[in-house]
Amino acid sequence: MEKSSGKALVEVGGLGLSLLVPLSTFSALPQPPEEVTLMTRLIIREESWDLFGFATALERETFDILNSVSRVGPKLALTIISAIEPDELAQALMTQDLPRLSGIKGIGLKTAERLIVELKDKAQKLAAAGLAGAGPQAFSKKEEMVQALINLGYTRPEAERGIRAATQALGPEADLGQMVREALKNLSLR
Repeated sequence: MEKSSGKALVEVGGLGLSLLVPLSTFSALPQPPEEVTLMTRLIIREESWDLFGFATALERETFDILNSVSRVGPKLALTIISAIEPDELAQALMTQDLPRLSGIKGIGLKTAERLIVELKDKAQKLAAAGLAGAGPQAFSKKEEMVQALINLGYTRPEAERGIRAATQALGPEADLGQMVREALKNLSLR
């Protein structure tokens, strides 16, 4: 396996496959030549065959849901998944948080409105899938950690990336202080 910004080259049975991956999956990839298991989605269009890889089934499901929206193609869906966690996306859709959605690179106000209108029925399903097994306080705990990092001067995307890395390193059961310290350690390495 090799990785470069937004891409992973994975060897499967002697064949090298280039996958486009969201930022969350990219940061979860082990260092080459470690083995990796990814969920995939193949998108075939006239001019190209694009293979997308995801660390979790939830990311892949979110990708599929986003692709169902008119004028949201696979690359924009990947950008959205890189910028916002699936449970946060569901929350933004359910609360019709236009500033949060339109703040994502490549998403304007009209696209944000289209996402809200076309995904209002699927947002509940996405939220339920994202919080399954995580307990009812999962969203508020995560948001509290993100806010702590924002208060320390990090941007929201940096804070979310740090918390994602901390959650992968320590597991979702770690206490708030441990998670923030681990996130700070990861952010300082970049």
